[in-house]
Order: sequence, then structure tokens, then C-alpha cells
Amino acid sequence: MKTSLLSVASLSAALLLSQPTIAQQSTSNAMMKSMQSGMTQMMSMKMTGDPDHDFAMMLKMHHQSAVEMADMEVKQGKNAQVKALASKIKASNQKEIRELDQFMSSHKPQSSSSKLGQKGMDIMHGGTHSMNGNVDHDFASMMAQHHQQGVEMARAYLKEGKTSTMKKMANNVIKMQTKEMAELKKLESSLKS
Repeated sequence: MKTSLLSVASLSAALLLSQPTIAQQSTSNAMMKSMQSGMTQMMSMKMTGDPDHDFAMMLKMHHQSAVEMADMEVKQGKNAQVKALASKIKASNQKEIRELDQFMSSHKPQSSSSKLGQKGMDIMHGGTHSMNGNVDHDFASMMAQHHQQGVEMARAYLKEGKTSTMKKMANNVIKMQTKEMAELKKLESSLKS
């Protein structure tokens, strides 16, 4: 009887230790909510039909969502590599948000019939990620998907874009987020268990 109670206690402790903590699951859920909130806010934006202006508005919202997710990783994550990448993502997105604000304040939307806004919405609803309750893994997985969506949106914009400022920004998004996506996927894979 003593042996079986000890075995049950040991098994229970092992199962408990193998489960993500409630705090980790809560942070992962908060990251998911932040990503979904950004998509919802993007869907409620009034598009102008000007591809440059609409891309700037969507990209700003997309970046704000990334900053929120990165903040959660920095505060709650345990893996130094993932936290360092989150800090880097946050800093670069905040810099681009300032540039986007500057562009939108000086760029008067031109009359156009661009469907970039709708394409952007379609892109934001695509993609997959996996969650296991480990904050570091979940951040890497969600941010990889988030970056993929950003890259696809930038590529869609480049087919219609007119201003050199936004074209440069779109090319930078493609270059930087593709590189970070590879890092994120590698980290996600290493944190699966």
C-alpha cells in the first residue's frame, strides 16, 4: 500500500511538473488575444483605396500587435534566446511605427481603387501556429505566423505601391521578417517538448 501511494504521488508530481504553469498558459492566451485584437482593429479600419496609405495603416496595426506580443514574451518568457529576439522585434517594430506615423501625417491619400485593404484582411486570416502553453514556444510559433502574414502583406503591397518610402519599408519588412521567421521557427522546433 505504501509503495503504491508513493508511486501515485511520484506520478502525480511528474505530471504536474510536465504541465505548463497557469501563468504560462495565461500569457500564451494573452499573446493570442493581442494578435486577434490587432486583426479585429485592422478589419474595422476604413480603407482609402490608396495602396500606400492603406499599407501604412495596416502595417502600423500589425507592428503594434507584434510589440504587445514581444512585451509579454520579455516579461514572462524563460528562454534567453527567445527573449532577446522578442526585444529586437519590439525595437525594430517601434522604430517602423514612428516612420509609419510620419509617413501617414505627411501623405495625403490619393484617389484610387486599390483592393490592398481586402487582400490584407485575407492574408491576416491565413496561417497556422501551434501552442503548447510554454510561453517561449508559443511566442516563437505565433510570431513566426505573424511575420509570415506581414511578409505576404508587403509582397501584395509591392504589386500596387507607388511611393518610394513605402516600397522601401515593404522591402525591409520582407527582408527582416523573413530572416527573423527562420530564427523563430528554429526556436519553436527546439521548444516543442
